[in-house]
Amino acid sequence: MVIIDVQWRTYRLPLRSVFTTAHGAITAREGAIVEIITDQGISGIGEIAPLPEFAVAGGILHEALTLLPVLTAHLRGKTLREALDLLRSNVWPGLKDTAGEWPTYGERDDAASRRGRFTVPTADLSASVFTNSPAASFKPGPATCGLETALLDALGKAEGCGISTLLCATHPGPRQRVQVNATVGARATEAAVTCAQEAIAAGFACVKLKVGWEHESQAEIERVAAVREAIGPNAHLRLDANEAWNLEQAIAILSNCAQFDIQYVEQPIKACDLVGMRTLRQAVPVPVAADEAVYSLQSARDVLDSEAADILVVKPQLAGGLRAGQQIIQEAAQRGVRCVVTSTIEAGIGLVAALHLAAASPAITLECGLATLHLLVDDLLMEDLPIRNGYLTVPTGPGLGILLDDEALERYGLRCPI
Repeated sequence: MVIIDVQWRTYRLPLRSVFTTAHGAITAREGAIVEIITDQGISGIGEIAPLPEFAVAGGILHEALTLLPVLTAHLRGKTLREALDLLRSNVWPGLKDTAGEWPTYGERDDAASRRGRFTVPTADLSASVFTNSPAASFKPGPATCGLETALLDALGKAEGCGISTLLCATHPGPRQRVQVNATVGARATEAAVTCAQEAIAAGFACVKLKVGWEHESQAEIERVAAVREAIGPNAHLRLDANEAWNLEQAIAILSNCAQFDIQYVEQPIKACDLVGMRTLRQAVPVPVAADEAVYSLQSARDVLDSEAADILVVKPQLAGGLRAGQQIIQEAAQRGVRCVVTSTIEAGIGLVAALHLAAASPAITLECGLATLHLLVDDLLMEDLPIRNGYLTVPTGPGLGILLDDEALERYGLRCPI
């Protein structure tokens, strides 16, 4: 069975309401559905859904798709396993050898480094992909993730098993369901309290509260206190600051919030400040999670080597695929660092792929950030993926175990040539 074609279609999905974080407001998500087609009629689908704030990991859709014609040209004529091996090797004929790691896209300048962001080259990638320039070795994580998911989906269909089974090498096999957390993004305290109470009533055992908006530390602390009181002492409460605080603020706020039994805080300070994150870990009793700081296997290793986090937040879209995410989880576990798998607020195909990764990973014991499909006007799936009592059930069919809603994809198609 060999690959005869690779196709993709772009989409733009509005959110049901504005989703606000310390980075800003999100009103829609853009991405692409990629399809691998074989000579035996078996096909697989994957999703490419970059986050604009993660430009270093292929965070702009146009950049994530620019190299697809080149990458897919090397997949045609190969078997599914050969194509998966090629993706894993990071060595592409005619492209710069990246020595086993996704290359950094762009250089940090001083100002960008202070912001925890990377500059993006303005060169035409399509014109330089066969040179040894930095752009030539760029393989965006979301594009790799989408291609790999499609290949695993097709392979699972060919072998009659789910992707989680393909990924899981341990007995008794992957889990049938994964516990997930609710996310509260309401800025006003009263609204946040109401959302948190609704999540608990719906069966969630863990609530993640977005923080980092208040100008005064005391107001931030009071907001956390109100949500803790609203959900009671038994539910897990985690915070997500999205890099909003400086080190001094983080120490002050988290020292006072420790009394509210915080499960952990995600990315409290700038992702580029690994020394500061380590200092914060040593200064406060609240566990620190690295989120924006984890955008590839190498970045995860940097966090681990720096002892900058107690937990790693693994987004397969940014990590470069399910197997790269799996390797991050395994290497973190060897260091005694826990992980959670989360979405990038992508549509259903990408989210289900992340769900398979979580189900296949015994080291994942914390609630995962996969309860996000309800944020979108449509998930592009034929069937619903319900959350029951705070759990997502892994689809039981072969491959991803889901079907793409072609009519919905056509309805929300992004009319811009790549």
